[in-house]
Amino acid sequence: MKPLHTTYRFAKEGDREGIDRLWATTDIPKFPTSFPEIVAERDGQIIGFVARRHDEQGIIIEPMISPNAVVYLRLWHALEAILERSGVKRYFFRIEPHRIVYEKALKRREQRGWVQHRGYHGGYDWYERVIP
Repeated sequence: MKPLHTTYRFAKEGDREGIDRLWATTDIPKFPTSFPEIVAERDGQIIGFVARRHDEQGIIIEPMISPNAVVYLRLWHALEAILERSGVKRYFFRIEPHRIVYEKALKRREQRGWVQHRGYHGGYDWYERVIP
């Protein structure tokens, strides 16, 4: 059966269990995140998640957990819409080297001017996104 509807919304306190369960299926280390936290929900289940965190290098947008590229891009667009409304004009994000599928997708987006690769530093490929 093909899903008919996925909702992208701010995470609520009651979503934490679903987020933690989803996060546990990945190799992404657990760390505290902060607003905005956005979930993708389908048929009452959390299927995707994106948040941001602060670290010594500034604001980093991560983790991005999703079952496929469509949910990944829609989570990204939802987060970017919030950043844009908050006055953010550009932001930087990183991709871990073993995330081959995402790296390939970003290379295609870079060719279209959607992102710009800013180099490899600290074990990650860094990208810049200017919000149009």
